[in-house]
Amino acid sequence: MKWIDVTWTIHPQMTVWPGDSQPVFRRTATHEEDGLQGTRLTLSAHTGTHIDAPRHFIAGGATIDEIPLETLSGPCLLLDVPGSTSIEPCHLEKEDWEGIERVILRTDNSSLTLEGDFHRDYTGLSLEAAEFLIKQGIKLVGIDYLSIERYESDSDFAVHKALLGAGVVIIEGLKLKEVAPGCYYLMALPLLLEGSDGSPARVLLGQDRQTLGKMRKKEAWLFLQGKQPCPFLFIRDSVRIR
Repeated sequence: MKWIDVTWTIHPQMTVWPGDSQPVFRRTATHEEDGLQGTRLTLSAHTGTHIDAPRHFIAGGATIDEIPLETLSGPCLLLDVPGSTSIEPCHLEKEDWEGIERVILRTDNSSLTLEGDFHRDYTGLSLEAAEFLIKQGIKLVGIDYLSIERYESDSDFAVHKALLGAGVVIIEGLKLKEVAPGCYYLMALPLLLEGSDGSPARVLLGQDRQTLGKMRKKEAWLFLQGKQPCPFLFIRDSVRIR
């Protein structure tokens, strides 16, 4: 299994959501003076690559420490949605969603970095597309900028509320520029912060290209779910995994 790290490095100059403070790294000890290095961190729970728990917008919703690991790890479909500032149902309807519980959306945001100024014109998921994913039984959705929905100065965060209200976990700020669309195994591990509405996370995508490259998309998905024990029985064809 090849693992791809799709996490942005947290550092004091990184891009943050308007109104949030950039991370602060304060040295509490140094090798020169103390014989060791110690660091105190001050940062938002929604810094960099991070997970939104339902509690972020839903009173009484699950907190980050209550999200099951089974939701945060498992087979995942990465979809490429280029050329649009808003992801609509028409971008999603062509996919076969049977059995899919986790989806990551790679958009034109992947050309942006989490460095410097915040970009207000990033691509986001529309409310209609969020409702479409909820109907498909999606448990987790990720995207490649700091919010799942488009920026509005007076936003009521309807997309967040719809997804989180349905128990759908959101991963934001994924680093996807060099990642091809396809079937992966997702591991998204937040800090175990008691009662928190979110957390920075280390997010990895695993893929066995040698095996999956010989399989059709549906067969690859079944293999990642552990429902296809004999992948070597399938031969390569002209269907590209995506």
